[in-house]
Amino acid sequence: MYKENILKKLKASKITLLKRTVLTAAVVLILVSLLVVSPKKADAITLKELGNAIARLSQDEESLLEKILVSEVEIENKRNEIESLNGELEVLENQLEELNEARKELSESIENKKDILTEKVIFSYKYGNDDVAKIIISARDLNEVVNNLYLFKNIMSREAEIIEQLRFEKEEYDRISRKSEEKMKEIEETGARIKAEEQQLLKSMEENKVLLEEVKGEKAEIQGLLSEIKKRIAQVQPPGLVLVGEWDMVATAYYAFGLGGNDINGNGITAIGLRARKGIVAVDPRVIPLGTKLYIPGYGEALAADTGGRIKGSRIDLCFESLEECFRYGKRKLKIYLVED
Repeated sequence: MYKENILKKLKASKITLLKRTVLTAAVVLILVSLLVVSPKKADAITLKELGNAIARLSQDEESLLEKILVSEVEIENKRNEIESLNGELEVLENQLEELNEARKELSESIENKKDILTEKVIFSYKYGNDDVAKIIISARDLNEVVNNLYLFKNIMSREAEIIEQLRFEKEEYDRISRKSEEKMKEIEETGARIKAEEQQLLKSMEENKVLLEEVKGEKAEIQGLLSEIKKRIAQVQPPGLVLVGEWDMVATAYYAFGLGGNDINGNGITAIGLRARKGIVAVDPRVIPLGTKLYIPGYGEALAADTGGRIKGSRIDLCFESLEECFRYGKRKLKIYLVED
């Protein structure tokens, strides 16, 4: 029953895991190969096939572990990138805060300068001409007139320079502000992209972890099956034979022609041309190929050399030398073993 459960699980895993990844499909094919890949031993479970399956599952296990480790490193890198971007955002936010303070101060300064200049314009409009005239009249000579006019010009020019400087600073602030906001937007978009990549990596890693557990489970089951088969082989091991696999079979008995005087099996010649005798068994060639060497507990060494109309699937018919032996043997469920050539 354990073997049947394993075979059912292997068949079910084929349907489920083939839908996932190419790696999983390879794993399933390894397992299902125990059932369908080898035409020579279609329904047998052999030690070699189980060993090969375990070896391949071990390789798949290592591959999945490597993928998981790579994903973990990539996720850590993504998180470091996000942390670095958050640091840049914090710096930009501080810069923008400082710029906002500077902008506020500049705005107040500009407003103050505007008020002062407005007063000067009004003053110059009302009194400017008289002031200029007084400057000219009060001058003691031409040089003093020129100096006074130059001084007046410098006073007005200096105010104009201040306004120009404030205007330039305001434009520079606006430029830096726009650039900072664009940079913040770029960093936020990059951060969102990296976060999405991190989530995808996490999803992929979790899927690989699930697959890894499934591979480990399949590997453990096959190792358990291999261990049980080895134990059963050790219990029935006949001298001089090497048993390398087993089938679950329903065994019946038939009587060889000519040995008991009754012609109940045709001419007594088997499907491969041998005369029927004890040690010759009839099988379904689709399950056990003709010419396969077998060991059957309670019967002995045998050769798959005959067929029968009712011998289909997991059925085997053992040849005996008397009807009495056939009746005594009856019908049994048992495990038969593959003998290494």
